[in-house]
Amino acid sequence: MKRTIVLSLFAALALSCSKEALDTFPSNKVPADVVYGDVENAKAALTGSLAGLGSAGWTSGYNSGMGFGITESYLTGDALAEDYVLSASGSGWMWQTYAYNLKNWFDDPRLQCHTDWNCYYTTINGMNGLIGSAELLSETPEGKSVLGQAYVLRAFSYHMLAQLFARAYFYYPDDLCVPVYIEPTTSETKGQPRSTNREVYEEVIVPDLTNGIALLKEALEAGVRRSNKTEVDYFVANGIKARVALTMHRWSDAYTAAEEALKGAATRVLPAAQLASGMNDIMQLGSVLWGEIKTPDNYGMYASFQSQMDAGHDGYAKSARRCCTKYLWTKLGQQDARRAWWMGDFDNADYAKEGETIKYCQRKFKFQGSSWLGDYIYMRAEEMLLTAAEAYCQEGNDVKAREFLGELMAQRDPAYKGAAKSGNSLGRLTSGSDGAAETGSLLEEIINQRRIELWGEYGRLYDIKRLGQGFKRTAPEAGDNPDFSAAALLGNRDTQSPGTFAWVLLIPQVELDGNSEIIQNPLGDTAE
Repeated sequence: MKRTIVLSLFAALALSCSKEALDTFPSNKVPADVVYGDVENAKAALTGSLAGLGSAGWTSGYNSGMGFGITESYLTGDALAEDYVLSASGSGWMWQTYAYNLKNWFDDPRLQCHTDWNCYYTTINGMNGLIGSAELLSETPEGKSVLGQAYVLRAFSYHMLAQLFARAYFYYPDDLCVPVYIEPTTSETKGQPRSTNREVYEEVIVPDLTNGIALLKEALEAGVRRSNKTEVDYFVANGIKARVALTMHRWSDAYTAAEEALKGAATRVLPAAQLASGMNDIMQLGSVLWGEIKTPDNYGMYASFQSQMDAGHDGYAKSARRCCTKYLWTKLGQQDARRAWWMGDFDNADYAKEGETIKYCQRKFKFQGSSWLGDYIYMRAEEMLLTAAEAYCQEGNDVKAREFLGELMAQRDPAYKGAAKSGNSLGRLTSGSDGAAETGSLLEEIINQRRIELWGEYGRLYDIKRLGQGFKRTAPEAGDNPDFSAAALLGNRDTQSPGTFAWVLLIPQVELDGNSEIIQNPLGDTAE
């Protein structure tokens, strides 16, 4: 699918780019009547940007299995953490992430330092154009919906960039984050220095979410409804606000926003019968709040999320299986319906028949049959239940925390008893990572259920960072995947310190070349 808005910051800031690509209005504000003319054109531009967030092609013309948008960023957060096992290097795309080699490849336009930066800044630039047309868009409910989505998507994009290219906001508010652009970039745009975490969150992300949610609420009350789950509506916007609030440790904001997001779910918890569906048809999955519908016009084939995950298809996962750890598997009760998401430990003869698989291989995400199609999931209602549970627990309200956790687990495991726990203590290291001790608290239980429920969906590392924890990946667990590769062990990397830079991506070379104001992140795991 062709993107409607695509003037990336790479194009706008790199001095080597052609003048034709930058032939736009050399002012700080692009005239709305010239760019869009009317609300329908603005809506078409928004549709193009939304499609871009779920599309392959962020690799600047290079063939690659990466560069497929939001789900790539989520998978990056899983691959850099402790619950995701990549059995072999395969074709190498996600292996470089899993083995912590991305910093050696920061100048490679095929990998995440480049593709994620390109994806989100391109989106930001498109949203800046729409926000610059506020006068036009504010005149009608339909226009307010477009404008509200633009604010929310700009906030979302900056939030994702912060997760990838900076340390955790709450613990390092004055650390350098990313450059801020709130106007459309032109041929005259000067590259900006990196703003701090505090500036990015408190001066851009939070105000944008406030503005966007207010506009989307007005549009909703006027009868404007989104046409499909690819669009952002009032409820999705609150879901994004809930994520940001968790990152900022604003607990009451988190559970308030999460509860509001839940009002938009057709189903608050997927029934057990749907869990083995391959999680690839978001219109049939009532708990999906936001995602990307894949069709023959916009599928990514090899450069897709499912290609990285589905071992039973001719994608990248066929030669490098995506698995959970033994620890995560053992946290599933014998009656937990989510056991359908992984192959298990081969005790079941039915598992052994499937020769394409290995121990703990994932079956949660699959292509639709033999096709190369499979919808992308960006947000589910179950995440919001767990967000509310965590936020209430963090605030000391165990009763409310148990209520939301219990709602999820009632549909997952009829024998579940974990909600009876109490307290909000967490270990310095994440529970179970290379034998790390458990605290036995309710908060730890909520986080562990979040690890299971959202495996492969949101990015485990982003939770580790915001919670101020570290993890170990220095030895395979006894009885773990027999194909666990020693090359993926991280004994020589600092993943145990919350302030490590091992988790922080380097600024891509193309940005360094085009923006003299940029300061690079540390090449090593420490600030020195």
